[in-house]
Parts: sequence; structure tokens; C-alpha cells
Amino acid sequence: MLNRLSPHLLTWNEIHGASRNQAYPWNSFFVHDDQTELRIMIDPLPLSDAEIKQIEEFGIPTHIILTCNYHERSSAQLRQRWGCKVMLYENHVQEAEIDSDGTFQDGDMLWNLLEVVRVPDVRHREEVSFNLILDGVLIVGDLLSGGRKDCGIPDGEIGFKDPAYLVDLAKARRSLKALLDLEFEILCFGHGEPILSKAKAVLRRFVECDAIWEEVERRREEGFRLNPELRNLHRT
Repeated sequence: MLNRLSPHLLTWNEIHGASRNQAYPWNSFFVHDDQTELRIMIDPLPLSDAEIKQIEEFGIPTHIILTCNYHERSSAQLRQRWGCKVMLYENHVQEAEIDSDGTFQDGDMLWNLLEVVRVPDVRHREEVSFNLILDGVLIVGDLLSGGRKDCGIPDGEIGFKDPAYLVDLAKARRSLKALLDLEFEILCFGHGEPILSKAKAVLRRFVECDAIWEEVERRREEGFRLNPELRNLHRT
């Protein structure tokens, strides 16, 4: 079922890792605004019949937007079902497997609801986050993970699942630090439990703590040792 996180935001998820006793969620989001009759799905996973009914009680979805091309998920099927428009970040269009009905740019304010925030050089070469201004919610894709048992991130904290996939540690840290210029109280992730209060303080502590980044670097080097091709990937 969809669960409410804030006045304009609901979430639904898939649970992964349960067979290993490491259950954690993959997440999608639904933004709705009664005044404008906008209903926007972000990084949409498949929906159960009950979840479809729950969404349709708000009205037919109008748009789908993605944080990164890796989160196309069920976008094509849901567009076919409802006729909603798929909007992509302009720098993702060439690599996308789905055709877009329109694009947006860094800094755009979509429908007076969601601020587009470009974040380069972290988990992917480039992805975007969405700042739901009305509710003080920042929605990220693969930049960071929330609480997830499979990689030892406690609920209420943030971290990286696979530091070896980070493009460049110094650049990643700068990009994440720039998010501190935004105003938000809640932080939501493509993977892992959301942080529902004082999320900006949690992100600040993560970004500014040298010991955390020393451990990230250690894990990154260990990842390269186990899979040398990852180091070569970042040189292309």
C-alpha cells in the first residue's frame, strides 16, 4: 500500500533481501496537489491492484519523472495504462530506453511543486534530485541510501552501498555538500528507509565528518581490489 510521508507525498516500495534476513525497501513516490490537479510519479516501481486503486482515488496520474535512467522501472507500462507524460532531465534523454514527452533542466521549478537539482559525480556521472518545496522533502535516487540492513546502514542514517561505484570521492563530497544549501526536513531515497525528521542535520554530519569519508575510501579501495574493472570504468 501507499504510505503518506508528508501532506503532498506518498510512497510505495518493494522489499528486497528478506530471504537473507536483510530486508530493505526500494522506493517510488507519488506527489499530488489538489489545487492544480497534478499527480506525479517519481521512479515508479510496479503497482499492485490495491495500490492502483489507491492512486486512482486521487485521480489519474498526469506525469512521470525520473532521478536517473536506471530508475525507468515501470514507467513505460504505467504511461500506457494512464496516458501520463514521461518527463526526463535533458542530459538523460540520449541514454534513456524510454521516449520522453518533454524535458526539464537543472534549476527548473516543475509545476510550482518540485525544484530540479542536478547532482553530478556521485553514484552516476549525473542525476537529479527533486526538492518538494511545499513539504520540505528532498527526494534522491541513487546518490545515497537510507537505512538498509544489507549494507549496515542503520535506520535514520545515510550511506553508500558500493563506494567503488562512486565516480570521484572529492567530487562526490562537494556535490553532496551543495545539497545543504536546500531547505528540507525529510530525506527520501531510491533505496533504503527515509529520514522523516532533521534530515538536513543527518546529511550535514555525513558530509562533514572526515572519519566517515576515510571509511568510504577504505571500502572503495577494497571494492577495486575485488573488482579491478570498476577502477577502469571511472577512467573512461
